[in-house]
This record gives sequence, structure tokens and C-alpha cells, in this order.
Amino acid sequence: MRLTPAFALIALSCLPSAAALAASKPTTETIVFMRHGEKPDGGYGQLDCQGLNRSLALPDVLIGRYGQPAAIFAPDPGATQVSDPAGKFDYIRPLATIEPTAIRLGMPVNVPYGFTDISDMKDVLLGSDFRSSTIFVAWEHKQLVKLVKKIVKDSGGDDSIVPKWPDSDFDSLYVLTLVHDGKTTTASLHQDSEGLNGLSQTCPR
Repeated sequence: MRLTPAFALIALSCLPSAAALAASKPTTETIVFMRHGEKPDGGYGQLDCQGLNRSLALPDVLIGRYGQPAAIFAPDPGATQVSDPAGKFDYIRPLATIEPTAIRLGMPVNVPYGFTDISDMKDVLLGSDFRSSTIFVAWEHKQLVKLVKKIVKDSGGDDSIVPKWPDSDFDSLYVLTLVHDGKTTTASLHQDSEGLNGLSQTCPR
């Protein structure tokens, strides 16, 4: 049967557009949060040799497990100084920890904010740019917990699901999954580990 132009137009108008279908499909964002590597007794805003060895081993873990990220974030080292046992210093540790991974991937590390500017960082991570992406975030562990709690709470979840991060723990990963469905976001948290404890305390030559 041959459709008249008017009938064909009505039939086509009943079909959902590709844009509408895409808009209605939920998207998943995965954010992998990690603490910096081990640090010297004086702090100095820096890693020690064991922390350096962790950073060098980290690309195989992160890329092998989570694949290529869309973006990598760390705090701006000079934006907010850290108070370490030896004094106040620019905060290099998170950036130094994630740099080998970024180098392996040929990617930049985004350092838009100081390590205490977690509200601004939360807005970036919940923005429209990353709603179907994987992101790596290296941060200070206490501020990291606050950041994850803010994201979970802003997504309508219970921020009590985010556990404390022990001061002695350099190995954990907090993997936050955000399912975006229109204006609704659902958050779930999985605690993973790098499996890199006990590395050499001697720097590579």
C-alpha cells in the first residue's frame, strides 16, 4: 500500500527521534579515587622512595583494571600548602603519584584547584563533560573522603557509605559509580586496592 504524503508525515511524527532516545538512556560515570604514595617522615610535600616505586607501578594497575580514562585530576601543588612535620610545603605528593600513569597514557593531569577546594572539584566531577566517562583522581586522603561524601550526598545518596581512610593506608582505591538518568543520579561505592604494599624503600637507579 502506498502511503499518502499526509499519512507518511503522521507516521514519522510518531517515531521518537534519535536525540530523544539518546537523552532517555542512562549513562554511567566511574571515578577512581586514590591517595598519594608513601611519604618521608618530614613530609616535605613529597613522596619517599617507596612512594615513588608505588607511582611507577601504578600505571599497570589502573590501566589494566579500569582502562583509559577520559581525564586525570590532582590538586594544584602550589595553590594550598600542606602542613607536614617539617613545616609547610607545596603539595606535590598526589601529582607525583599519578604522573607516571598520565605519562604512560600520553595525557595531561588537570590541576584546577588546591587540595582543600573540594566543593569546586565536586562540581567538575558532576558536570556534563564526564557523565559517561572513567576518571582518575589522586588526592589527599582526608579531603578525598570529604569529596566523595559530597558527591554521594548531592546525588541523593547516604554519605555514610563512605568509610574513613586510615592514615596508614596508601593502597586503597575508592571506586565511585554514578548512573545518570536524566536529572537523577544514583551513586554506589566500591572499595578496591592497588595491591602495591611492601614495595622497595630504595629509590630506583
